[in-house]
Parts: sequence; C-alpha cells; structure tokens
Amino acid sequence: MRKLFIIVSAILMSTGVFSQPKNYPVPPETKKRLFFIQRNHNENTVIYDTNFDKNGNLIESNPVDVYWIRYQEQGQRMELRAIERRFAFGGKCEKLESNPEYYLLKLAATDKKKLLLKQTSPFKAAIYTKINNKMSVLHHMYIFADNSGIKPTVIYIELFGKDIKTGQKTYEKLINP
Repeated sequence: MRKLFIIVSAILMSTGVFSQPKNYPVPPETKKRLFFIQRNHNENTVIYDTNFDKNGNLIESNPVDVYWIRYQEQGQRMELRAIERRFAFGGKCEKLESNPEYYLLKLAATDKKKLLLKQTSPFKAAIYTKINNKMSVLHHMYIFADNSGIKPTVIYIELFGKDIKTGQKTYEKLINP
C-alpha cells in the first residue's frame, strides 16, 4: 500500500496537482526572520529566526532560534519538542573556517541542501542556498510527506527564494530528497 501511495504521489506531482496550499497562513515578516517551513499535515509552521546580541551581531554560540507557530491552536509560539529538534527541524550552525563571515546551517532532517547564514548588517541576516542552480536568499520551504509508516517519508520539498543577482523569485522542487 505504501509503495502504491508513493507511485500515485509521484504521478500526481508531475502533473502539478500537489503543491503548497494557497490558503496556508504566511507568518508575518520580522527583522529576525530567516525562513520558515510548512508541511502538508497541517498549517502549523516552523520558524527560523536570528538571535542577535544587544549590538545587532549574531550570537555565535546560538545564531538561530527555531520554534513553531501553532496556527491550528491559537497562533502561539511553541518550542520544538526534543525529538523534532533532533530528527526533523532542529539545526546546528558552525562557522565556516574557509570564510568566517558565513555559518553552515545543518538541518537535522537532511544535508542535501547547503544553507549558509550570513549577517548582512547590524540586526539583519539571511540564509543563502542554490535554488534551481541560482544562488538565492531562502524565503521558505514546503514539505510533503507520507505519514502512514512508522517514520514519515518525505515525498518532495519545495524551495522558494529570491535570486541574489536579479531579485527574481526562484523555485525548485526536490523529489525524494
């Protein structure tokens, strides 16, 4: 049954039937916002914000704050559970030795995409990654997963961003990442 679901999902994805729902709430932009992740299971959203010190510099020991906005409840902030932090949405930031202006953000769920955090000015930072072979500022991701098994299986991930050279929107769909 699971294989049938994956095959049908792949066929439907290629026709464009699946995609990020248009009616999902969009978290408000803030000065600290890096990007967010939404999923097919519900409207609750994982937020990735920056942690700055009082002078507007990234806090080296913990530059990224990850948490839920629980839209399906009252829209409140909720910390990630330990299992979510460890296996799904948590991340580790390490300064790049080759270029100390950047941090490498490693998401717990995948290492397929290289996410680079860079402070661009006081109290301002962005996540850079290649989206459809164009260096982009990441805006958000949408994850479509099958939850019918013991552990969720990611069917595809959609990446949305903005090309750093042209300012044009960028998009990429990663199937079976």
